[in-house]
Amino acid sequence: MSVSRRALLATAAGAAALVPAAEASAAPATESGRPAAATLRTLTAAADYAVAKVRAVAPRVTGFPVGTRFEKWTYSRGGDWVGGFWPGTLWMAYLYSGDDSFRARAVESARNLAPRQSDTSTHDLGFLFYPSWVTAWRLTGDDEWRMGAIRAADSLTRRYNPRGEFIRAWGALTDTANAGRVIMDTMTIHQVPATS
Repeated sequence: MSVSRRALLATAAGAAALVPAAEASAAPATESGRPAAATLRTLTAAADYAVAKVRAVAPRVTGFPVGTRFEKWTYSRGGDWVGGFWPGTLWMAYLYSGDDSFRARAVESARNLAPRQSDTSTHDLGFLFYPSWVTAWRLTGDDEWRMGAIRAADSLTRRYNPRGEFIRAWGALTDTANAGRVIMDTMTIHQVPATS
């Protein structure tokens, strides 16, 4: 399974915000339901712009970008909670452009997250491993990536609170003060049985 070019274009278009929402919703479609040529040109321009930006900054990235301070990126060596987004961005740039330098950077960056596979101190393992390791597996078929993502998912399951039926938001598993801490990101969904 792979990420489609259409999905990549839609993501790039949203990220670049080149088309105002009202204009985008009014974009004409052809009879086949596909976007009209003008819309495709806009999406392509947005993706080209996004890839050019990634190409320009990638050689200077020294860790996992986590934010900015005084108009300069700040980095985390361990990925903080957003560590998967940078390799995920590199994978999308590779998928769109076919440029192997993006692929090589994505692999290197994703591999730097490997120690986090057994991290039970955070609920953000999905943010770390889905855009980086799951995408790597989908694009390469290499089982190393799949197994690493599964190990991370297994670590996340250790944060499950069966009594409250949620994933603990923060803190070490031994931290009783945070045992009941839940946020929207960590709530589980239950189906309510139909009544007759």
